[in-house]
Amino acid sequence: MTQESAETRLQREAEPQARRNMGISVTEGVLDAVAMGMIPLNTVVTYFISDYVNNSFVLGLLPTLQSVCNALVQVFLSERLRSVPRFKPLCTLGTTLSRLSWLVLSLLILFFSRMQPLYFVCVFYGVYCFNGLCQGITSLTYTQMMNKVIPDRMKGRFFGVRGAFTSAASILGAQVGGAILASNGDVRRFGVLFLVAFVLDMLSAGLQALTREPRLRMKAPEKTGARPGFFAESGRILKADGNFARYVLAMFLITIGMSFFNFQTAQSKDALGLTAGQLAWVTTILYVFQTGGHLVFGVLSDRRGYRPALLLGQAGFALYLLLAFFARDARLTYIMTAIYGLANAANALGARNMVFHLCPYEERVGYYAVMNMALTVSAAAASMVTGALIDWIGYGPSAIACLGLTLPGLLLLLRVREAPENGGGEK
Repeated sequence: MTQESAETRLQREAEPQARRNMGISVTEGVLDAVAMGMIPLNTVVTYFISDYVNNSFVLGLLPTLQSVCNALVQVFLSERLRSVPRFKPLCTLGTTLSRLSWLVLSLLILFFSRMQPLYFVCVFYGVYCFNGLCQGITSLTYTQMMNKVIPDRMKGRFFGVRGAFTSAASILGAQVGGAILASNGDVRRFGVLFLVAFVLDMLSAGLQALTREPRLRMKAPEKTGARPGFFAESGRILKADGNFARYVLAMFLITIGMSFFNFQTAQSKDALGLTAGQLAWVTTILYVFQTGGHLVFGVLSDRRGYRPALLLGQAGFALYLLLAFFARDARLTYIMTAIYGLANAANALGARNMVFHLCPYEERVGYYAVMNMALTVSAAAASMVTGALIDWIGYGPSAIACLGLTLPGLLLLLRVREAPENGGGEK
């Protein structure tokens, strides 16, 4: 099957179900967003677990372990996806299992929060590791599934509108979560948050399973011997396509820089006196600006491609890091969070989706696996390294160190050529 005939067939089969699939995706995304707005890892969860952990390196280890587990699944699973005609079954499995984590954490906090702190932290981190393993399945399959079921002519707007609706829904989640946290009560109020998130997320998973995906198998490599492993195939792709290699390195550096935001909440709480009530507003501001960013960058991506949105977002994040260096007041956290919200919207919209504009149709699985692994590994390394760096040289100097990675990433991104009309990179 040629690249043209495969893409033509995919567009023909996706078009009749496009509106239905978009409606399902937006609805299930809204439910998930309300849940995640209540328990975001980089604000509420960090705020909670910092009562048990007083070390930035160990705090950074939580997203690191989750990302490492995510990466392990990708190493063993990515090449096998070439022979899968539909991504939905695996996506549904990963989504359902990962969201069971919130039920386990709810029960842990509600009934076992007074156990010895070391044991509590070990179990808490262990559940997030399990969550990472299951999310590894979802992260490899969800975006590829949606790029199959949404026609090319409306992908940017769809992902933008979906992102806007989910960000707006996250505001509701943040407000509900903030009201629960601001109420009089002990640590068990965090358990209530996880329990409500679990119920909403399971409804979301049920809706996601209703997506109608065309059966279309990627072209498998010629069988001249043993199937190449993940690392061998990744090396082949990066060596053959310099344009894509520049993109991978650019996003690797940018992702490390953006991990700095994970430590904003703990810093604002300890050094600037951020209260639980202010935390709810910080989370709300984050999602308000993500909502606006998704709408603007979604339209821009359909008209100009994903690269301009990524460039604008990361230029804003460079400003965020400068403000972090000078931050002396908890109220400045509001402005910093707004800027990060815009940058994160651009990143969420374009970082992975742009891959499909850089490669032939038959190579999508391999290219996407390389990009997803690069983002996963950089996120894992960044949280741990940035946490250790903050412990060593302090919050402000660490912001400048992250800026030193973000700027080279931006320069590399300027050299990437995107072909939204037909895909394909430099060979």
